Order: sequence, then C-alpha cells, then structure tokens
Amino acid sequence: MAWGSKSQDGRAAAREPIENVLGQSLIIRGDLTADGGFRIDGTVEGNVESKAAIVVGESGVVRGDLRGTDIVVAGQIVGNVTCSGHLEILAKGRIEGDIDAKSVRIETGGVFRGTSRMGVESGRASPADDAGSLSGRHLSPVA
Repeated sequence: MAWGSKSQDGRAAAREPIENVLGQSLIIRGDLTADGGFRIDGTVEGNVESKAAIVVGESGVVRGDLRGTDIVVAGQIVGNVTCSGHLEILAKGRIEGDIDAKSVRIETGGVFRGTSRMGVESGRASPADDAGSLSGRHLSPVA
C-alpha cells in the first residue's frame, strides 16, 4: 500500500490491484482465502487471509481473524489481525482483538482494544503466541 497517498474518502491507494471486492450489501459466513488483495465493504463472519493487501472499508465488518501483507481498517474488526507489513487504522476504524504487525499507525479517532506486537519479527507468528507480549506482565512506572 502507498501509505502517503490517500484519497479524499480515506481509501489508501494500492500498489497492487484489489482483485476481490465484497460489496456493502454482502454478508458472508465462512472463511475467505486468496492470493490477491481484498476490499471488504460488507460483512464477513469468518477468517480472511490474503497473500496481498486487505482494505476494510468504512461499512466493512469482519468477525474473525484477518491475515495479509498490508492492512487498512476504516471499518470494524472483531478478531485478531496479523500482517507482515503495515497496519493502518483510519479515523473511523476499530479493531477489537490482538494485532501483530511490522508497523502500526492509528489516526486520531481510530480505536484499538487488545494487545499489540510490533517489529521486524512480527507478522509471522500467530497473535495468540504471547512470546514477547506484554500481556500478563506487571510494568512499573518510570520515575
């Protein structure tokens, strides 16, 4: 995804074409897997996996885990998100679940509730893998 080149309606411009578009009126119950990118404007009740980018539009809802290279969220995800590249939560975006990404950007107004894991090694392991996670650890404030 070209993170610096966003259109007026909040959609990031993609380097690779989005091959799979799920329209606003569509409801899918089941898992989706593809080599090409996804744009989700409808509702998916299941896991979504792509070897390319995934865009969840403002009207998009995913109730399941998401896995892709670069992910842009303007809608809602209730599940874990794993991406080998960059994760971006736009102003109207919301993620309720754990995230695992190489890098993350959250616009003002974007919501993230869960635990995060970032860095060079992120995006490869399952978000359920807590190695290196801060969850369950007590951290003392720095004086």
